[in-house]
Amino acid sequence: MIPGVNGFMYPNEVELQWSVLIVLYPYITGLVAGAFILASLERVFKVEAVRPTYRLALLTALAFLLVAPLPLQLHLGHPERSFEMYLTPHTSSAMAMFGFVYLWYLTVVLLLEIWLEYRAEIVGLAQTTTGIRRLIYRALTLGSYNVSPEARRIDDKVGYAVTVIGIPSAFLLHGYVGFIFGSVKANPWWSSPLMPIVFLFSAMGLRYCRGHGAVCGLFQAAESAHRYAVPRHHRALSLLHFCHRLHLGNAGPGASYL
Repeated sequence: MIPGVNGFMYPNEVELQWSVLIVLYPYITGLVAGAFILASLERVFKVEAVRPTYRLALLTALAFLLVAPLPLQLHLGHPERSFEMYLTPHTSSAMAMFGFVYLWYLTVVLLLEIWLEYRAEIVGLAQTTTGIRRLIYRALTLGSYNVSPEARRIDDKVGYAVTVIGIPSAFLLHGYVGFIFGSVKANPWWSSPLMPIVFLFSAMGLRYCRGHGAVCGLFQAAESAHRYAVPRHHRALSLLHFCHRLHLGNAGPGASYL
């Protein structure tokens, strides 16, 4: 019992500082928005340099979007109460309305675009596999087995339209997090109407990764350092050197990190 406190208390009334669970949420949503924007560069803006990363970007966005609410639900203490925002919506609450934005982005935008992109492979697996896998793939086809060139052209047109709709949805997804940060008047560094724009540009920073991307480059640097048994402090310096070159735009696919 806390002296002088009666009734129910929310978790943020016990611990005033935001824990790591709250901090993880904007980080994960930034990865989701950045990955989808990277995919839209190829689909909408025809940037051939990022064409090999299109499918990987979509799957990365889906993977992180599925786990994005978990830190918030764990911090809530009663995760089952999160469904109340769908059952009893509160239109004047920005957080409650964002639940519908999240549901729209997951079901209408991301899942639909991934299904259209992989539909031909799903139909092929539904016709060639056996057992439980066959049942799963047949369910994923949604009864559509037509993979003719004309059907694929229709898939591409619908996928293009979904991506165009998904770009402002991605902005809204991550810009909302910046709106929440900007509404915290107790922190003068956050209380600014520019916070949604700052968050959006931080997510779009993913598009400037060159070569195999920052993550792949870091893995390459770590693997190369391990292969040549470089001392620990030299490995750290090599990673910092790579990040510096990546920031300057000089870290290409064949760059040396040691």
